[in-house]
Amino acid sequence: MPHKRADGLRVATYNVHSCIGTDRKYDPERILHVIKEIDADILALQEVGGHFIEGVEQSHFFEHKLGMKALMSPNMRRRQSEYGNLLLAKGELGRHRLIELTVVPFEPRSALDCVVETHAGSVRVIAAHLGLFRGERRRQVKFIADSMAQRPAAFTVVMGDFNVFGGERSILRQIGAPERLPKLRTFPSRYPLVSLDRIWTVPNAGLMRQHVHRTPLSRVASDHLPMVAEVVPLDEMVAPEMV
Repeated sequence: MPHKRADGLRVATYNVHSCIGTDRKYDPERILHVIKEIDADILALQEVGGHFIEGVEQSHFFEHKLGMKALMSPNMRRRQSEYGNLLLAKGELGRHRLIELTVVPFEPRSALDCVVETHAGSVRVIAAHLGLFRGERRRQVKFIADSMAQRPAAFTVVMGDFNVFGGERSILRQIGAPERLPKLRTFPSRYPLVSLDRIWTVPNAGLMRQHVHRTPLSRVASDHLPMVAEVVPLDEMVAPEMV
């Protein structure tokens, strides 16, 4: 595991697949163990929920067990449980909003747009989970791009499960991705073939290094592997107005 910089942050994105592993077992404790291995300052989780944990929502389970601040974006309910994206941070969660990404008739989706107060300063985080269809994703990228343009920030971390690979990667440049994205394969977790999970910073120079968290446990805990990055905010951020 790369050493944490005193002036930097460790961030991660992880599609937890409702805590159902590749062995089809429902085991939130495995996901929790993987997250603790990563020890991120800011963590974006996708596909949280769809099952309760001893009567508690998965989002509350992770918030309590990790002792981190939490912001949930439930896009729907599955098995009477909220289901969507979860942002966790060791710092304080400031002004935030949801970016609506739903494209009818596809599954409801959104992105979290939040200012996080950290030991390295204020960081704007956009955590997203895009759809399964090419046309759907193109519209969702535009929704995020429009939101970023309307509320510019000095430093932003963009991360999530973008469901984009191959030549389609170029559409991510609309939301600040670098021209060359590294091939860090995260899916499927047992034998990863494609790079669905991404992290970058805007400006791009703020990302120092990144890697896939590949361990015996992470290969089975979910169908995705976590993506981890070390970032250093370049400037003090002017927090966007959010409603």
